[in-house]
Amino acid sequence: MAKEEIKLTFKGGGWVLALMGVMLTMMLVWALYPAIMRTTEISAGDGKDIQSFAFDLTNLSINQNVLVPGMHHRNMSPALSDPKLLTVEALASRNNVHRNKFLVSKDLVVGVTLNGESRVYPLHMLHVHEIVNDTLGGVPIVVSWHWPSGHIAVHERKPESQFANSGLIGNGTLLMYELSDVEGGEQLYSPLLSQTVTGEVQELELIPHEVTSWASWFPRHQETTSIAPIEGMKKRYRKGNPRIYFSTEKLYFPVEPMPADAFNPKTTVIAIKTLDSFAVYAINQLVEEANDEGLFQTSIDGNPISIEVNDNPLFAVARDASGKAIPSHRALWMNWHALHPEAVLQKP
Repeated sequence: MAKEEIKLTFKGGGWVLALMGVMLTMMLVWALYPAIMRTTEISAGDGKDIQSFAFDLTNLSINQNVLVPGMHHRNMSPALSDPKLLTVEALASRNNVHRNKFLVSKDLVVGVTLNGESRVYPLHMLHVHEIVNDTLGGVPIVVSWHWPSGHIAVHERKPESQFANSGLIGNGTLLMYELSDVEGGEQLYSPLLSQTVTGEVQELELIPHEVTSWASWFPRHQETTSIAPIEGMKKRYRKGNPRIYFSTEKLYFPVEPMPADAFNPKTTVIAIKTLDSFAVYAINQLVEEANDEGLFQTSIDGNPISIEVNDNPLFAVARDASGKAIPSHRALWMNWHALHPEAVLQKP
């Protein structure tokens, strides 16, 4: 007599074996979890406790009351290092192929020219990465942007140094740190102060740059390159609208002291480097006082300068008599004032 073939179905009891298989898998993962975690690199910082970020806060030069976690761990905003580049031709080709164009006329860019080489860093990319380590014209630089403080700056860095996002906010502005082989003890840098805020004082040299529109930059720098987008992050580059935050009184991070003058604390200013300080102007006031060519003429340290301004998109670029950009910062008035409490807004 032939043996009857027995088939096990899900309804006929197979679900029991399936459940046992799932439970055994979960138990195995639970048992191996510590070993897995030991071999997985996790950035320090829980987004809540300052100490969890593992920075040495010795000689902290800003008020610790305004040193707060930025709601994420170290490096969660991924800094770019040695980014890939797009030529103007490659950029045009990309815009023709892709529905969402990478750069259009009104897009704001940070434009830098060093030793005859020009490059732009689009703000919608900096909005995601916040920090770019690059080399331009043979000069190692770091470009930083922090949208809640409206701050943009370009500094020279040491050839061997690479900067990353600390995950901490100091008086409402970005704090970055220099990468090290050993986590913990790294010094914190404030781009808005152009120096360290912990440990031994280390200064960063401010590099001349322009915060301008692509439409303004390209005709004057037709051999320019642009940093290229990271393909897996294209959708993130156009998300979010910081302008909504700028139009409200809401603050994401503590700022003190707040300016006591009548200006809107979130007024965007340009701080132009002088011999011993900065001349600070509200950009919207410069727009009102500019001539028909969009230029505001003034002098700093006895030297004539010209400030190109634009209302939509809002930007200002300071140039000397030869047309070269003058080192400057762009920030919200409240954030500049908090770290430079002696500053006053110049009357155009």
